[in-house]
Amino acid sequence: MQDIEEYLREAVFYPCSGFDGAPVRFLGHRFQRYIYADYGVTREAFEKACELNGFLGYRVCSIKDLEVEPIFQTSWRELAGAYRSIFSQLHSDWTNPFILHAKFERLADFPEKHGPSSFELIYVCCEAITTFHSLFSKRGIAPRCLVYIRPGTAFGGNFSAYSEVLERTMRANTGGMPEFVLYDRSGGNAKRSDYLPLLDGYQPIQRWDYRTEHYGMSNATLASRLAAIA
Repeated sequence: MQDIEEYLREAVFYPCSGFDGAPVRFLGHRFQRYIYADYGVTREAFEKACELNGFLGYRVCSIKDLEVEPIFQTSWRELAGAYRSIFSQLHSDWTNPFILHAKFERLADFPEKHGPSSFELIYVCCEAITTFHSLFSKRGIAPRCLVYIRPGTAFGGNFSAYSEVLERTMRANTGGMPEFVLYDRSGGNAKRSDYLPLLDGYQPIQRWDYRTEHYGMSNATLASRLAAIA
């Protein structure tokens, strides 16, 4: 990848993503570059998902490996050592890391209103906080948009203090805060354990209710940073 920093500045960052296509579904007309991060996904599962299910209305036209050193500015071994305190809290092992860059094109049967003609996605098999710090914090860059949907704390395989650590990590980033956040009902509810306080600095601008494959009805709210509203 020729200019990772340009990609990062334009990207929608989705930690603990699994294979959730909601961000592309709802934000495709605004953003065409995405970074998904989830340590529990295998390379084979990602490629199979792209080929069989993928994103509605799109086909994958290429999947390429990216080397870790230019992207994370370190090796996988050094990364595991530097973030040992976080990896030790995970509920399952992280054994086969990878970074893939995939490109998708809209199918001819789907009209322009369905979404952009194409988009790019970098998929990182790595823990979310480690990924954010390595990609964004080290470079002093903020993603254009953060996605905070079902982070999977406790029974979902994520460590219990994830939301607190994510909050601290985001606020400590010298690159500033994302211009937008896409979040679900749990993330925006101060009475829930997944609540992300930084959302208090954002103004909702659009909301979608939708049915998920595994969790029934859900919702997503796109919010814009208050400081950016003028």
